[in-house]
Amino acid sequence: MFEPFSDQGSILFNDSRLVVRKKGWVNACWTLEQGENIVAVAKKRGIAGRSFDLTWGKDAFLLKQQALIARGYDILLGDAVVGTIEPEHPLTRKAHVECEAAAADIVQLFSFWLVAMVWRSTTDTSPA
Repeated sequence: MFEPFSDQGSILFNDSRLVVRKKGWVNACWTLEQGENIVAVAKKRGIAGRSFDLTWGKDAFLLKQQALIARGYDILLGDAVVGTIEPEHPLTRKAHVECEAAAADIVQLFSFWLVAMVWRSTTDTSPA
């Protein structure tokens, strides 16, 4: 869920609320927090980039668009694709998320939240 007019929000998971906070503008960074703990961090690649470096524990993932004009994203761990996030069709926000076990639930949820944020910012000017 997104906060109105914001790139921040929350994720409900296993009866707990994970908070997504944005820090910075040009070199934007998002943290996924559970209580006082930072669970994962995502940093935008480049000023206009739509890719993210995502860190969870000791694992470093890359969340990147499958192609320049595509809406689909790949989740990479090293050079291996461990997950994909793709819209059901071009005119929807509904998505299909498929991941291997290497991408923990938290990584999948945070990745989808980030992709939904990008889709929202490129297709809609109204609040969520």
